[in-house]
Amino acid sequence: MLKVSKFNNNHAFIKQELPDTLVFNLENEKDITVHSSYLSNDDHILKKVNMSDKLIGIIENDQKEYYIHIKNNTLYITPYLNNRTKGSLNILIKQFHNRFIVEPTQFSYSIIDSYTNEKIELNSLLFSEGRKAFLVNAINDSKDPFIHLKISYSNYVTFLEYTNSKKDFAFKTNIISVLTTSQLIFDLNSANELLIQAGDVYQVVRLNDLKQLKDIKLNELFNSHIKNSIYLRLNNRLYIINKRNGKLSIKTDREQHLLYKYSDILIKKKRNYIKLSGMIHYNTEIKPNSLVTKNGVFLSKLTWNTEGSFTAKLKVSQLRQLSNIHNTIFVAIDNKKLHPLHQSSNLKDNRKVLLSFNSKKHAIIIRRNAANNLSIGNLTSLKIYHPWHKFKIKIARKVAGMYKLINRNGKINVFFEKEASKAVESGKYVFESAASNQSIKSKNVFILDKKSQQYPSMKKKWNSKIIERFSFKNYLYVFLADYFISSELSNHVINTRIFNDKLNDKIKATPLYFLQHGIIFMKPHDNPQNSGFHKENMTNNIVKSVVSSDVEAKEFNIMGYNDFDIMKTGLPKLDGAKLSKDADKITYMPTWRPWEESEVFNGNIQKTTYYQSLMDIIKVFDQAGMLDKLQIAAHNKFAEFAKSHFGNYKNIFVEDPTDTLTNSAIYITDISSIILDAAYRGSYPIFYWKDFDTIIEKHGGTTPVNEDNAPGAVVYSENELIKTVKEVINNNYKISNQIKENYKKINEFDDNRNTERVIAELIKDDVL
Repeated sequence: MLKVSKFNNNHAFIKQELPDTLVFNLENEKDITVHSSYLSNDDHILKKVNMSDKLIGIIENDQKEYYIHIKNNTLYITPYLNNRTKGSLNILIKQFHNRFIVEPTQFSYSIIDSYTNEKIELNSLLFSEGRKAFLVNAINDSKDPFIHLKISYSNYVTFLEYTNSKKDFAFKTNIISVLTTSQLIFDLNSANELLIQAGDVYQVVRLNDLKQLKDIKLNELFNSHIKNSIYLRLNNRLYIINKRNGKLSIKTDREQHLLYKYSDILIKKKRNYIKLSGMIHYNTEIKPNSLVTKNGVFLSKLTWNTEGSFTAKLKVSQLRQLSNIHNTIFVAIDNKKLHPLHQSSNLKDNRKVLLSFNSKKHAIIIRRNAANNLSIGNLTSLKIYHPWHKFKIKIARKVAGMYKLINRNGKINVFFEKEASKAVESGKYVFESAASNQSIKSKNVFILDKKSQQYPSMKKKWNSKIIERFSFKNYLYVFLADYFISSELSNHVINTRIFNDKLNDKIKATPLYFLQHGIIFMKPHDNPQNSGFHKENMTNNIVKSVVSSDVEAKEFNIMGYNDFDIMKTGLPKLDGAKLSKDADKITYMPTWRPWEESEVFNGNIQKTTYYQSLMDIIKVFDQAGMLDKLQIAAHNKFAEFAKSHFGNYKNIFVEDPTDTLTNSAIYITDISSIILDAAYRGSYPIFYWKDFDTIIEKHGGTTPVNEDNAPGAVVYSENELIKTVKEVINNNYKISNQIKENYKKINEFDDNRNTERVIAELIKDDVL
């Protein structure tokens, strides 16, 4: 299975990444395809190009590394690092002492310690910045040098160096990137010594001194070789060489301070493009020539009108093709990123969302992110970005303010479920219990999309207490709400993502009682840097969250929530939940892969691993003659696009995954929590973990689930899955005691009183 481990976004960007195919665009001109069939013990020529030698990317396949690089105007993919083939990378190794022996291997070189006979084979870590220990608890003779080897390729320099404080030998990789044209040559004598050279003139700059002093004078003999300012990065730190007040020097500092003093950006929507204009007051005469995304996708040329004044035109049609949901805008020199397009703090303008509009089936959002850098959003179109709805939101906020002044007593609670589009989860059950309780005096309403299957029956039963999604009342009750009570996070009162400052401010401030749509156990959530649900990162005002066991409560504790943030009640939606007596379907529902969302609504479904996973299951069931039993419960972000892309298989897709819970004798997933709902009802749970490691890695963090504690059978391939399914059917769907015990540890409640316990908690907290 192909896996990208490194990619150079200064020269290329990835367009498609599948288990057997990688497609990338080179220099914003050529699409290059790498197929797993290209990977062997031979070099493979991808294309003839007119470019200098450089490393483009590194991929792994079947635990073997391959290098995509340019050599002698040819783009190769090769497993070789030892220059034994025409397409091999040419690594230069310089020895400063005879302790370490360098020997060629089939693909690379072995570094052997002649004192201990310990050895290591050089690999892709040579192209990863930082320190990698080799020999620990090592001794370096007092007469020996600290640096024993220097390994160079292109702009990568690695030293095998002894560190006194750590008592070890380690490989220390440094990356030098020159962003502007330069007649000077840059190299490293060590990780702390930058060598600057022009002909016979050279100077060594100690980097630690430069970081402390911010500015070091350079030899005046360099003057004739410097026409304009030279910008370079060393390990992501920026340096500038220029002449000011008659003094030639090299400078470094915090990047923004080093580059510019002030920037102010104006944004206007024109007919078919977005015009960016403004001022950037650079500290040197530099004028970058383009805007790109973080991934290296070209957005627009930069035109400089007067000193520090620029314009750029971003075509809307191109923005609709961006493969990522969020795209920070970078100022670049020949596609090499210089800095994010930053908006200096302006007290008169506190907006986060600067521009929002619908274009065909897309919503284009220009906003300031948390760092005050400009970002482009490419999302599915939404009514709230239509001018009429923006007006309704503005009026609703004013009306709510006046209402609150007049009516100071009486709480208003707003219930909803996923994107206010369903009434099948715990939100519905708690709402109906509260709405039917005559002793409860608070006002309780439920937001529901008129297109929902449940809308007619809910509206008939609860009348004015059902508020139509995207209506004026929807917006009004957002601003009126004292509490949100939902099986989803607060933004789902309207949509998964909302880019409207006034709505967002109120939504984030409103206290939320989080009923959960599933038991948190399998999805990774322990990494606070990657988990938006971690309390440290949470932007919603969660008061309490429902949990179903001490095991689940422990996972919340890991994410920073204490016992006062938790109500151990069980999920209300499971009260009375049962499997139909005639249930005989086999359901497959893979967890959603949010990193592929943009590809889906851009119409590139077949380029996603989510699509491939579905097709793998469909085909193996078809081959086994069991397709009539299979049904697919695709994630709602995928389901609306799915039927038009699956031809003869479209009828096995179920629009609402909830419907599968009553008719499934067997339920299959990777890490989706819906399998725990199915198991509660009596479905036989099977975990299909072919892509388990990749999914966990992409989600970030780790997961507590493993083969031993998984509440279901675990399989790793399609053939193993079919074999297990047949065994389950032949055994009359009997669930083992071990699976039952594992499940009981995750969900302790089976008395059908979960809703009752939640209502009691809300009354105790004076919410109802």
